[in-house]
Amino acid sequence: MAVSKINGNDFERMLKAALIRLKKYELKINDMNVFPVPDGDTGTNMRLTLQNGILTAASSPKIGEYLKGIKKGSLLGARGNSGVILSQFFSGLSNSMAEIDEATSKDFFEALVCAYQTAYKSVINPVEGTMLTVARLGVENLRPKLESFNGAVDSLLSEYIREMDAVLKDTPEMLPILKESGVLDSGGCGYVYMVQGMLNGLLNTDQDFEFDLSPLNDRTHGTLPSSVESDSFNRTSIFQEGYCTEFILQLMDGSSYSQDFEIEAFKEKLKEFGSSIVAFQEDSRVKVHIHTLKPHLVIELAQRYGEFVTFKMDNMQIQKNEHEAHINSKKTEKKHKPIAIIAVANGEGMKDLFQSFNCDVILDGGSTMNTSAQEFVDAYKSLDADHIVVLPNSRNVMFAAKQAMDISKITNVSILECETMLEGYYALALGQIGTEDFDERLAQMKEGAESVDVISLAPASKPYNQNGISCEKGDCIALYKGDLISVGKDIKSTISQAIKKVPGIDSKDSCIIASGKNATDEMTEELENTIQEILPDVEISVVPGGQDVHTFMVGF
Repeated sequence: MAVSKINGNDFERMLKAALIRLKKYELKINDMNVFPVPDGDTGTNMRLTLQNGILTAASSPKIGEYLKGIKKGSLLGARGNSGVILSQFFSGLSNSMAEIDEATSKDFFEALVCAYQTAYKSVINPVEGTMLTVARLGVENLRPKLESFNGAVDSLLSEYIREMDAVLKDTPEMLPILKESGVLDSGGCGYVYMVQGMLNGLLNTDQDFEFDLSPLNDRTHGTLPSSVESDSFNRTSIFQEGYCTEFILQLMDGSSYSQDFEIEAFKEKLKEFGSSIVAFQEDSRVKVHIHTLKPHLVIELAQRYGEFVTFKMDNMQIQKNEHEAHINSKKTEKKHKPIAIIAVANGEGMKDLFQSFNCDVILDGGSTMNTSAQEFVDAYKSLDADHIVVLPNSRNVMFAAKQAMDISKITNVSILECETMLEGYYALALGQIGTEDFDERLAQMKEGAESVDVISLAPASKPYNQNGISCEKGDCIALYKGDLISVGKDIKSTISQAIKKVPGIDSKDSCIIASGKNATDEMTEELENTIQEILPDVEISVVPGGQDVHTFMVGF
């Protein structure tokens, strides 16, 4: 159902979901930051800025009223360049919808325009190929499509995300340093994640987030560790990065303060003292972010007009030195291996199972989002090995794994066509780790994957008919090699029919049951007893897989 209007309560839910999503991808965003880490980490700064806005804002059914609190909280809690810019987005949203109780798609579109325009004005020398560009082009590319949304805010947001994603992918062409480093813009990526979370919160579709803010109430969570004792900065260090200086200045009326403060003239003066300047005025307070070698000059300028409400100054040389040391340590940690294994798994139990076989990389293969080609590219590049073997463990994932080979130009990858996680498990179990000859070990793994017959049990999500077998929503269904082979109202009848349709199953002497996250102990016991009744000579073992879709995966 389309959402025609959103109020303050809706927007609060959207931002809380956005915060959870930012927190989830915080480290990934941080790792994308190719600049000399002068502001700390992008993901952390954005998350803490949004977090402070949410903790400050009082709930209100009126979106304009709620946004006033978000604006104030994000401005006061803005951290680093990315956080300050993000706070300006919220300032623009608030200014645009200040008098609105419920926002239509048109209201929201105009607010998004105002948001990026406000952010651009706050940055003295805007750089294209950053979060600013992603937000600007994302919304401006929507103009010709406005009529097609039929007044639906969710449709507007969905298309906004699509447009921003396209711009984000193009940021390396706009900013050479991104292209050289082989990454997308970290701030733009964080902003897209945030808006994705907002859409999820609006529609209640994201299964990952919850509205419990208690773990986020510690405002120091996720901040960069103190570098006071750092060995990376000492008497012999070269100091050239300067200080990241941030403050909120309260303009004062006293006779000892100049009363001719003008924000544009103030920003022009700041240019003499540093770079990466973001400065803006909200009533009688001024927020400033600057990178400078001489912070005392900035302080003296500011104190002509007022006194500091908050003040933070970080030695960027320490941050750069530590960042370079971290990168170098990661490079040295990459050990060469004759054979490296990448497995795709879903469910903590299944991941633990693959971890027990010492897989080098385990990629998440969730039910709602198949593993992407980019995730495979990143995994291939992270490994230093003569040969890389991939266990996609899903028919839907194989293409992405193969496409990643073309994208990355890495050719020493072999993809085993495992369609289930149990096939991947048997491939590892039979592929002897001690085998030095790669072709021999690959043949063993392939033989292992092909040796197992896997029946997957799950509740039907909708009515279906295949090869004369039909089911209704909620029925227990059994799948074998991608085909529906039996249907029942309970597990016992469904697995009983399915076993009879698997060729050669009477010759099997072992069985492994992987229970999903929705499987109960009673269901597991019923399945185990039913299999034992039909195949009394089979030795059965049960592992808590925790997988999403399939209640049980049964391998013979």
